[in-house]
Amino acid sequence: MIDLSKKDKLTAKERMMNLIAGKPLDRVPFIPFASGFSARVFQVDRGKFYRDPKTAFAAGMNLTKTYPWMNSSPTYGWADRGGWEFGGSILWPDNNCYPSPLSPEPVITDPGEVDTLLDPDPDTAGMMPLISQFNLINREYGFPASLPGGTPTTFSAGIAGLSNLMRWMIKYPETVLKLQRKVTDFLIRCAQKTIHAYGGENCSLFCALPVEANDLISEKSFETFCKPYVEELLIYYMSCGVRKVTVHLCGNHTRNLKYWKDMPLPKRTIFSIGHEMDLEKTGRTIGSDHILAGNISSGVLKSGSPEAVEEETCRCLSAGMKHAGGFILMPSCELPPDTPFENIDAVGRAIRKAGYY
Repeated sequence: MIDLSKKDKLTAKERMMNLIAGKPLDRVPFIPFASGFSARVFQVDRGKFYRDPKTAFAAGMNLTKTYPWMNSSPTYGWADRGGWEFGGSILWPDNNCYPSPLSPEPVITDPGEVDTLLDPDPDTAGMMPLISQFNLINREYGFPASLPGGTPTTFSAGIAGLSNLMRWMIKYPETVLKLQRKVTDFLIRCAQKTIHAYGGENCSLFCALPVEANDLISEKSFETFCKPYVEELLIYYMSCGVRKVTVHLCGNHTRNLKYWKDMPLPKRTIFSIGHEMDLEKTGRTIGSDHILAGNISSGVLKSGSPEAVEEETCRCLSAGMKHAGGFILMPSCELPPDTPFENIDAVGRAIRKAGYY
């Protein structure tokens, strides 16, 4: 087990507070971006973890105690959203059969079916009751309440299926815009309940964009079908006083970066990027008002040797620590649940070697 306490001058909490405030740090923080991995460390099945927010919170707290050199906190949620919320089914990762819950099939498969979709109730739809339970526990322990994660495009892909959605952007663009409108309205209704309950200043937003990556859609499609709705949501969140924001650019968003220059984001927004993107180039685009985060390859973390993980982590540190706005070391996406423990220690060794200012 790695111990950085002899070199550290700040606690994990102090380190993040200084980073947000733009004050000097002793070293780079490491946020593990770990849900399924925290279940593994807690020795609980991922099906139980995702079904029960109390278990997820306990697993998250256990991770902070097991790895005190990390800047970890309890997390809850998963990427495959929309289908369950709009009337589809969900498959749970019982016996650790999947990394996280997933929707087995689209809710609709024909463009004409968009008009048949009902408007879900935020109190009962899909993951929302579970998020509400998790938020109650989070606020009890002083952590922020989570606002609805995922972009409208992520939800639309879950409702229609990713391949259908991409085809419809070309053949039935008005249908896609209609679906995006319906999903955006639902996300705003969900956010309204959370913000009303806790206040915007006590909420945090994790805005992940996996479907918007340039490997899947063009920058023009992002501009037409995605950006207006993401922007609308951000304007709403900012108007309600939300200031804790993380944007996770999952995959390669290099050609979309220019569209983020005028997005309505608070200062010190965290931009987390995939390993496909260049840290220094991304840092120059987002500017010193925002914090850069990333981008250890998830594949190397899961399957590489400890030596390869240490080398990959040092690469990230070398590039990211140049960013004037501050840097957080993170995996390129969620930490793979089956990441070898020795590879986690390799990340700590790399920080000890190359992560101090």
